[in-house]
Amino acid sequence: MPIPLIKKFNSAAEEQPLLGMLVYAFIGFLRPAIYIFLLPLYLNVFSEAEYGLYDLMIIIGYFVMVIIGLRLNAAMLTQYYDYQGAPEKQKHFLNSLFSFSLWVAGAFVLISYFVGPAVFDFLFKSEDASFFPYGFTILCYAALSEVNACYFIYLKNEKNLGRYSLVVLTQIILAIVFQFIFIIPLQAGVQGALFGMLLANVLTTLLIILLERGIITFKPDMEMIKVALRFSVNLIPYLLVYWFLSKGGKMFLERYADLATVGIFALLMTIAGVIIMIVEAVVNGVRPFLFETFAKEKAVGDEDKIALFTKLIINIPLLAIPVIVLVGSNINLITTTEGYIAVGQYVTLASLVVFILVHGKLFYQQLIFVKKSNLVTRLSFVVLIVIAIGFYLLVPEYKIWGVLIATLIANALMAVLFYFAAQKEYPVQYNMKYILLVPALIFILLFLLEWFCVYSIGMSRALFSIIQF
Repeated sequence: MPIPLIKKFNSAAEEQPLLGMLVYAFIGFLRPAIYIFLLPLYLNVFSEAEYGLYDLMIIIGYFVMVIIGLRLNAAMLTQYYDYQGAPEKQKHFLNSLFSFSLWVAGAFVLISYFVGPAVFDFLFKSEDASFFPYGFTILCYAALSEVNACYFIYLKNEKNLGRYSLVVLTQIILAIVFQFIFIIPLQAGVQGALFGMLLANVLTTLLIILLERGIITFKPDMEMIKVALRFSVNLIPYLLVYWFLSKGGKMFLERYADLATVGIFALLMTIAGVIIMIVEAVVNGVRPFLFETFAKEKAVGDEDKIALFTKLIINIPLLAIPVIVLVGSNINLITTTEGYIAVGQYVTLASLVVFILVHGKLFYQQLIFVKKSNLVTRLSFVVLIVIAIGFYLLVPEYKIWGVLIATLIANALMAVLFYFAAQKEYPVQYNMKYILLVPALIFILLFLLEWFCVYSIGMSRALFSIIQF
């Protein structure tokens, strides 16, 4: 995108904040949606076991992202506003954070090269889940993802819509193109899919360095880094719990089932996970404007803005539920592999399990703005204990059903704990009709309809999914 066009794009977004929110939300959805776009490719090329292996590597990548750069990019979300009105300090903060994250991530990759094989032997029952080449490739991908995230968040805070769109869309397009090339023409299988993701990240990092001269420094401001670490390190336990809530069940399944079962569950959560993609896209779109509103002294109309943002966060993902049930119940239209068709029986419950996380994310925003990462950590440990017990008791016997039930209980507990803690720290007047009553009615009707159509009168799941849609 030429520089004059970027400036014109930024000016339009500045004059129309809604445009900025829509673009950030749309691009925020596109990044994780890569795996949705490529799903037909995966399901028609990978067996259930191969897709299970691929997904296990992806969730290991998510885990590594939490710890590999000490989650320093999270500090950019709020600490950036500590230097509001001082653009030079904000730029200096970016350079320090980006560079320090790069050096820490590099050291982590180097150490993992030697200890990674032993760690993978301990984690996985299957010999197919090996550190070389799969684990090391996803580790390098995760390292660059965390480093690049510092710059992405900085551009959003700057409301530099043009450059943000250029960099992120470049990454998305490269990831899709490279994965297709390595999987189809080169027939490189799971390793090809992972290497395509890594190569896209490498080129994106080079683009960032080219666009933002001086972003790499060998002398980062350690005072800024210390302040950032006090915030970001305290978030790591919560993020690990969140990873465990959304990804950890697959690790337990790999222990007590086979890779094919992991693959079926992975497909189920990929479909249901669209809900989280949507809410994260909405949150990413409104967060800069929401936090900017929080940062100002209270003005007339701020309460209405906050109420609107919270309604968007809850109700937009709710609209995706009928689509998810429809797709999950008709997966045979995407792939001829019979094993994948089993996801239909789980998809309604999986949608509820994932949707409850939306409430947790909403209340989490309040706690993050007031920098209560210590409180988030303490509450997260409570949830971690509950879900670990649930997995231990339920997964060995009930497999996929066990994962879903344990996760449902933990997600609901996290939402309740975060709500009361957030209201104490930064009270927000919620409209409970939109926050709780409407979602509850939707799911009650959905479960009743499924029971009547499928279990009472013996209707096919395909027909039920069309009726509920």
